[in-house]
Amino acid sequence: MIRTLAFALWELPQNALGVARFAVAIAQRRVARVALDRGRVMIELREGAAVSLGAFVSWTRTDNHWVPVGEENRDHEFGHAIQSRMLGPLYLPLVGVPSTARVAYAVAYRVIRGERWAHYYDGWPENAADRLGGVDRSLRPRP
Repeated sequence: MIRTLAFALWELPQNALGVARFAVAIAQRRVARVALDRGRVMIELREGAAVSLGAFVSWTRTDNHWVPVGEENRDHEFGHAIQSRMLGPLYLPLVGVPSTARVAYAVAYRVIRGERWAHYYDGWPENAADRLGGVDRSLRPRP
């Protein structure tokens, strides 16, 4: 109990955002399934951006135009949850900001080049999330 509370406080900024994002996804009827797994609330979305915020891991198997996403997305987002647990209040600036920047670059790349950026998962923090989550990259769609 004390350990759970300590981790909840350690990841408080992410948990607060995770609760808010979960509520919005429910209101928008985008939640396909919810399960407790490995100490996290795993939220499968029908569509939309996958993100890991503290105890709340939103993921999707639905591919999109910007970043290749498939069956492996659940493990990838769990890898971000491990980063959150390790970094605590530093997670948002050290993982959230660079991850968001990579998404912005991927969107711009698609708009300018007309194709998906093949290297989204090759740099920090995405490659580390793959490694920590034990992602099978063969399940990921090709760019």
